Amino acid sequence: MKWLTTLITSSFLAVQASAASAANEPKKIASQWYEAFARHDAELLERILAPDWVDIPSPPTAPHGLAAAKATMAMLVSAFPDFDIRIEDIIQADNKVVVRSTITGTQRQAFAGLAATGRSMKIQAVDIHEIENGKILRTWHTEDWMTGLRELGHLSR
Repeated sequence: MKWLTTLITSSFLAVQASAASAANEPKKIASQWYEAFARHDAELLERILAPDWVDIPSPPTAPHGLAAAKATMAMLVSAFPDFDIRIEDIIQADNKVVVRSTITGTQRQAFAGLAATGRSMKIQAVDIHEIENGKILRTWHTEDWMTGLRELGHLSR
């Protein structure tokens, strides 16, 4: 009878572990967004973004989907070859994940029509990722570009 108790307990613990893992899945998927940008890895974006991923806010004429995310990554890495992003805080509520991150980089090429300065920036960003069926469906984001543009020398204090 002891073997039956052990079997039931083991099965119960396995189900609990599986449920805990599934509950944390959105956090894990959202974390990969930052990994992709930090490593400049467009292929990782392909694995985690829904085909019709939406970036909010995005310019009115900007396309949605994977192509838009890859274009953003290419633009950032071109302007800031040492572009990096690190998660500071991550909070999950159901299928939404909120991330506070720090973005750093040195401007070596033009960015948003502004000539390269060779200066570095360090800014904060906050994103909300909505995860559905194992993919990021939507991302709402806010970055502190005012601080970044000042640090890069494009704005005076």
